[in-house]
Amino acid sequence: MNDPTIVKIIAWISIFIALLLSFFLLTVKTKHQLSNRLLVSFIIFCSIDIVGLFIIQYHVVYLFSKTFTFLIFPSFFLYVGSICRINFKLSLNSLLHTIPFIIYNLVLISYYVIASYSANHFIIEFLNKLIWIFDVILLKLQALFYIIAIVYTLRKHRKIYLENYTEGDITIYKLLSQITIIFVITFPITVAKGLVSFTTFYDSFKWLNIALIVLALFMFCWFILKALYNPNLFRSVDFNIQTTNQITQKSKVIIENTADQNIIIEQLQQYMKEHEPYLNSTLTLKELSSQLDMPSHKLSVIINKHIGQHFFDFVNQYRIAKAKVYLQDFANNKLTIQQVFYDVGFNTKSSFNTAFKKHTGLTPTEFKNKFL
Repeated sequence: MNDPTIVKIIAWISIFIALLLSFFLLTVKTKHQLSNRLLVSFIIFCSIDIVGLFIIQYHVVYLFSKTFTFLIFPSFFLYVGSICRINFKLSLNSLLHTIPFIIYNLVLISYYVIASYSANHFIIEFLNKLIWIFDVILLKLQALFYIIAIVYTLRKHRKIYLENYTEGDITIYKLLSQITIIFVITFPITVAKGLVSFTTFYDSFKWLNIALIVLALFMFCWFILKALYNPNLFRSVDFNIQTTNQITQKSKVIIENTADQNIIIEQLQQYMKEHEPYLNSTLTLKELSSQLDMPSHKLSVIINKHIGQHFFDFVNQYRIAKAKVYLQDFANNKLTIQQVFYDVGFNTKSSFNTAFKKHTGLTPTEFKNKFL
């Protein structure tokens, strides 16, 4: 079996898996319908890019198929936004992401219309250079811009989540960060592929194509596994919430007025022990501040800045302490791990295991067996 055949087999497998995943995402019942549609758009645009490998000899069709690569990163950026932001909606502003795609198509149409009905070599040459700029330079700059924007969105999501929420864990951040790392890896490969295509090193060009297709295949399979095993994986946050750093930068009074800091911390810790608000699995910083009759921005600074913990870790330490009591108590040794993590405020076993090992160095099962 020769190399071109291997490339085609891998590419068609990738496309088949992509279509299978798209069908699954469009038909599965979930509250994340918009997110699924955006993810399907991203996968379809990637598939069109792969199909372009087989139609290079059909120059016109190939060039128009390449225009869809200008929608790959915008669609994934919107997908990340739909996952990370509460009440995310597509609007007219979302159409701004399609401007490079539209302009590139207009340039291509103009080029072929003028080339067919006019002999103006100056205009034809100008449009030809413009197509080259779009294909070789602007496409790479667009990809780099969206990678940076995605990283920024994920970092902000993680910070807001850890400082204000306790439900679930940061699996979404880890998952999307890993996908972004794949983009970071493929970006220099794509640049290298574009450079090699202008040289005589056709073998290198061919193997770079294979590397990109294998990465695409891996990514599609990974999406399928994550979608099947984690249907309720994602936890959106309110991006209008200010982070602790933003609060302290805008309000110097909170930082400077620390005379009652220790008293507030002691009252907070006493309230957590006596009233056990952490048993509510969906507890947020805003809800706790309401219970304490304290402004949420002040509570945020107290916990995240002065205590030195994220709200997420601050609440989970009380849940873990409660779980340790249950697991050490011989009278409760018949309790299952599932009963324990529900009783102390966790809503998934994975988030409980992660938090428990972080605070104790042991898994819940290991800790329980230690005291039996």
